[in-house]
Amino acid sequence: MVQAGSSEDGKELAARYAEAVFTAQQTLVEAQAFYTDLKARTAAVGRDPDGIKILPGVVPVLGATEAQARALEDELERLIRPEYALRQLATTLGVPPDVLQLDRELPAELPDEDQIEVAKSRRTLIVDLARRERLTVRQLMGRLGGGRGHRTFAGTPEPVADAIEEWWNLGAADGFNIMPPVLPSGLVAFVDHVVPILQPRGLFCTEYTGTTLRDHYGLPRPANQSRSTAAVPAVH
Repeated sequence: MVQAGSSEDGKELAARYAEAVFTAQQTLVEAQAFYTDLKARTAAVGRDPDGIKILPGVVPVLGATEAQARALEDELERLIRPEYALRQLATTLGVPPDVLQLDRELPAELPDEDQIEVAKSRRTLIVDLARRERLTVRQLMGRLGGGRGHRTFAGTPEPVADAIEEWWNLGAADGFNIMPPVLPSGLVAFVDHVVPILQPRGLFCTEYTGTTLRDHYGLPRPANQSRSTAAVPAVH
């Protein structure tokens, strides 16, 4: 059972039922707070916190050098269609597109998360990112283009592996949802150049020990709830 979404309702749902949670945080502090909160909610409803795996999204933009990675990132941003991205951003924020000006920051007054019907936590993440880094609407659309609000790393494989290790060691993740901005080349680059760095550090397996995603997550198989062990009374 996989859940995505970090609103209060989403976290309550995840705590009760989810076994894996796809989430999006931009900073280590935010990821640690989400991780700690959700594990505590899971324990509070009588579940084993180890039975729920928290998997932040990571968007790796990789190059052999920093300059190559930045050039690829710039190229991907140039491919964004502003008119489409603007409509998408306006929908997420709950405002008409014409209130967003490409070369200005977000308006000071925006609907609160409680006023948004869907993607509540994603709206908050996007607004916090824009405010924290003082991004213009155009810059914000560029940051969202590849990862839709997930954390983006543009650089060589070693710093990407370091960031993954840091979040793992400091209680921010049980694993990661790798979201290459380009397929299949982005996934191939991650597998060929980042995974070999993670393996000697004990952060990625060298061989599989099971055949299912549940096995790879290290999750137990739940009991079959459609079969009752209680005796069924006879009906005459």
